[in-house]
Amino acid sequence: MNNTATLIPPEQLIIAAKGHHITAADISCALFYANSRMLAMRLYVDKSFAPALPGYAEAFYTLMKWEMDTFVTPFINICFITRLSAIIPQLLRDVLSTMTAHALVDWRPDVNAILRDIRSLRLSADSNKSDDYDIAHMLDYFNDWWKESLGCCRVSDMLPKSSVQDVMDLVAWHFSHLVSQSI
Repeated sequence: MNNTATLIPPEQLIIAAKGHHITAADISCALFYANSRMLAMRLYVDKSFAPALPGYAEAFYTLMKWEMDTFVTPFINICFITRLSAIIPQLLRDVLSTMTAHALVDWRPDVNAILRDIRSLRLSADSNKSDDYDIAHMLDYFNDWWKESLGCCRVSDMLPKSSVQDVMDLVAWHFSHLVSQSI
């Protein structure tokens, strides 16, 4: 068995359809974007009073499933079908593992346990304390549902349908604002 790895250049076209294309760099950026959304969500949930409200865990679970279905699963699927080995950031990997583990154990996952498990995840390799981050200076995200109390919201209204191209446009916007902030 050949276990050697071949590095794929970032500009390598991975998939093309209907006038759109996705490169290896696009997938890497999309997964980085998804991870930064997870970090923002995790920080806000950690500092919020809302998780203690009735009904929060159920809404949180529904929105996390949407988050995974919109920002993560399409890119992991592309990696799988094209045999591309993508590096998934640790926080994103931990959230995926938590969601998957709970879905495997029970057909109706314990939403309170999922919320508790996600809240206990390490934020990064350098820190596990949300106090090390200043959420006031974080970028705003498309549909940043984690900033809502979720108790009085209709969750179905918070689940826009987004194509992979829509996500790629959000990723491009996100990175352009990261660059403009660092200048």
